Amino acid sequence: MDIRQAFPNETDQIMAVIDSARQVLAESGSKQWQGDSGYPAQEDIAEDILQGRGYVGIVDGHIVAYGAVITDGVPAYDKIYEGQWQHNNHRYITFHRIAVLAEARGQKIGQTFLQGLIEGTDGHDFRCDTDEKNAIMRHILEKLGYVYCGKLPIDGERLAYQKIKTKAEKAFYQEVDEADYHGLV
Repeated sequence: MDIRQAFPNETDQIMAVIDSARQVLAESGSKQWQGDSGYPAQEDIAEDILQGRGYVGIVDGHIVAYGAVITDGVPAYDKIYEGQWQHNNHRYITFHRIAVLAEARGQKIGQTFLQGLIEGTDGHDFRCDTDEKNAIMRHILEKLGYVYCGKLPIDGERLAYQKIKTKAEKAFYQEVDEADYHGLV
């Protein structure tokens, strides 16, 4: 899988991944991404891309995963309850809007994508939240070494997870020059 920043002309492809994941969530009984607001909407994805925080996972030339890497904190994360963060670092990385194309389920795409984002992001404290009924995301987070820390007041209530990156998780990451990758001169 190739992981890179998303381009503005890819929002339609990314929304197909988001809508596919939204359907899987609905089928599992999760209320995550099911509200009338249409969140995450195309405007949210476009803003991620313009801010340089939108990333895609590509397999065989097709976008199969999407996620936003937030580096400036999430105010709701300061309101954790029924638990606490393992480490209360001021600087942390948050992954939001993680989505995998439904047709790619069962291929460890989500796990590979998130691990690639962890390895490729400079930082050691990673946080994420998800709906209680999002069993797939909870399973992926736990496989990647995230620890359940408590609950957050986001869209009612979300489960809070945290991972402290090990030095070994930086070992396999490598930067790829976009011009070389796309054969541009």
